[in-house]
Amino acid sequence: MKYSGAITDVTGITVGHHTDTENGTGCTVVLSEHNAVAGIDVRGAAPGSRDTELLDPVAGAQWINAVNLAGGSVFGLDSSGGVIRYLEEEGVGLNIGRITIPLVSSAVIFDLGFINHKIRPDIEDGYRAAKSASGDFETGCVGAGTGATAAKILGQSHSIKSGIGTASVQVLGGATVGALMVVNAIGDVVDPETGEIIAGPQTVNGFANSIDLLIDFPQKSRGFFRNTTIGVVATDASLDKIGATRLAMAGQDGIALAVRPSHTANDGDTVFGLATGTHTDCVEGDVLHSAALKAVSGAILNAIESANSLGGILSAADARASFS
Repeated sequence: MKYSGAITDVTGITVGHHTDTENGTGCTVVLSEHNAVAGIDVRGAAPGSRDTELLDPVAGAQWINAVNLAGGSVFGLDSSGGVIRYLEEEGVGLNIGRITIPLVSSAVIFDLGFINHKIRPDIEDGYRAAKSASGDFETGCVGAGTGATAAKILGQSHSIKSGIGTASVQVLGGATVGALMVVNAIGDVVDPETGEIIAGPQTVNGFANSIDLLIDFPQKSRGFFRNTTIGVVATDASLDKIGATRLAMAGQDGIALAVRPSHTANDGDTVFGLATGTHTDCVEGDVLHSAALKAVSGAILNAIESANSLGGILSAADARASFS
């Protein structure tokens, strides 16, 4: 599958990372220059999140300022405080009298067993990530993707080093849909167009098929499931909160196309939908949804293809080289 672009192709969206390579964790912040109408869709059964109820279409908040993605499981949610502090200093948020309340939603992955489980993203890390946000950013083993791994059905020693990836799609009429995904999946990463497994459990015969392993292997032979794919789908189209929620739902379809299996009992798969509204022409919802599906799938492939070997876990490229 061909993919290109970045979530920052959406006008007003910037991305910043804090990366702790030594300890194998980090966080990533998506900032919106314009108040972004937001929604969320959670398909995994084991999510970790903060301040996501305000994204419910019936909640009073009509927009948010940022999304924080972090490693560290529930402990990593502390990094949101740093994002909030940075935005308050910048005067960004909901004005209530003399007080500015930044609105920041967050989700986390479980990377505690990767290198050092005692070090997790904290308030200072979140602040650094928000302060560094720009239109140009790295992908791979950086930010929230630093400790991400994929294809873990046979345990960590057989898994593939993953990371954070991005892609974007421009639709007819000029609107843009971009995605940023942290791939920490139990499942394989598959090219949706060819069906080729580009990241699967490593065996002597190459990449195994995780769906087949789940069906055929006894429970005791499987690895621990500490997983979650999280991310953001953003568009410059104008949407209400229901539309932003449906955009997030379409992003989950992109996960299902590229991660197999996905949305398992031990995943916390979470996608945020953001609409900045800077593109004023009306765009049909199904057009945006198709673009979201393609952008998310592309971002997931990018997360695998831009990752490097780290912490004793081979990247997909290095694993393939070892098979020959």
